[in-house]
Amino acid sequence: MPYGRIVLFHLLAALCSAPLALAQSTDWDLRHRLEIRASYRDSNHERFRLAFPFPPVFLPVGQTAGFMETVDPGRHVELNAASLQLDASYGRWFRGRAKIHAVDKYRRNPTSNDRTSDIEELFLVIGDMPEFLERPDRTSFFALAGKSPRMERQPLRLLESYGLAATSFNRFEDVQVIIGGSIGRNLYWRVQGANGNPLYFRDANALAGDNGIPELLEPNPDPELKSGFPILYNAETEDLFFKTDHVQFGQAIGYRWANDDQSTGFDLILFHYRRDLADSGELTGTFYGADLDLLNGPLEQGLGVPLQGRKKEEFGGRFYGELRGLTAIAQFTKQHLAGLQRQAWEAEAGYRFAIPTAIVQFVQPAVRYSDLLNRFAGRAAIYPSPSVWWSWQKLDVGIRIGLARNVDVTIERSMHEVEAPRDLDLDETLATVRWRL
Repeated sequence: MPYGRIVLFHLLAALCSAPLALAQSTDWDLRHRLEIRASYRDSNHERFRLAFPFPPVFLPVGQTAGFMETVDPGRHVELNAASLQLDASYGRWFRGRAKIHAVDKYRRNPTSNDRTSDIEELFLVIGDMPEFLERPDRTSFFALAGKSPRMERQPLRLLESYGLAATSFNRFEDVQVIIGGSIGRNLYWRVQGANGNPLYFRDANALAGDNGIPELLEPNPDPELKSGFPILYNAETEDLFFKTDHVQFGQAIGYRWANDDQSTGFDLILFHYRRDLADSGELTGTFYGADLDLLNGPLEQGLGVPLQGRKKEEFGGRFYGELRGLTAIAQFTKQHLAGLQRQAWEAEAGYRFAIPTAIVQFVQPAVRYSDLLNRFAGRAAIYPSPSVWWSWQKLDVGIRIGLARNVDVTIERSMHEVEAPRDLDLDETLATVRWRL
């Protein structure tokens, strides 16, 4: 067994066996959470004819042109995900987490051929690293190592879907080392070294879309799941251990405040990341390469989009606030990709109405508006996914209903406005039942 796998095995074993080994110690806080989600999805069917000159053998029998098409249109009931999270902490000076998911049809990255089970988070923290609106007692310091969320990712999601900014930039975890701390109780800082999430593309709705799957290499392919209408995004890293090939360096500074009972407070963080794009990168489930290989496109005689250099840089900010039953989140990110510029912002808010009955515990309506602006354009005749340079607006509205026995139901509708050559109907309805233990 390779050395890295041995280390991973022992770390998982330690976290899983912690409740038995440490049950007699009152200083340890041991927690676990099992979560199962099932969904009803209704996706509108849409097709867009492509100008890219696909050879006839690359197209379904009888088809003369290629299309971008809704990934899986129609009405579907499906098991979305099952996940297990294990947390162990010792006071405010040490904690570890292992989070493993299975199925997770909506998380598969970058295609449906991705692993059906994966380690979503696996990290250790030494020192005082508060979560959400918690604050340290005084000036503090910590070090984190492992696969964990990006520094600016929102701490709480009000809907099961994602906005355009979150999808594009910080939806997935990265393998990273973060050194940070606070100056006093409120002002905090972070410095990061990471593998850097590979650049790929996916549909903006629930399912990523199947681009570059092995079936497309067969004569006259007609896969069950289609390409979708992809946007560029920071995909999930394929690794669990730190790599030095194209290290991403990041910095952040933030300010956090909350009242004594944490019923009111806010957290504001400003961040910056930079690394060099790789010539290519392998991702599970696709023969397309990530980073520059994806941007260059499939034709050797010309670039898919106009590139300059290989710098990948992101900067922006995220606000999270709570005012008793009100939760508000806003984020903005601007990105440079080998000379290409794009940016996205989103804002969402929801109010939780407590309804202390035997069946219904709370009702939380929520709304999110997100905007993706691409400041570049490619040539549709030599790049098969022109949606990567279309600008995009998305409105998500929904309601979460909390039921007894740790069950909640979220019903939401996603509505899109896309600056494409013609009107597109990409709307989707999603209803999710979630059970937590």
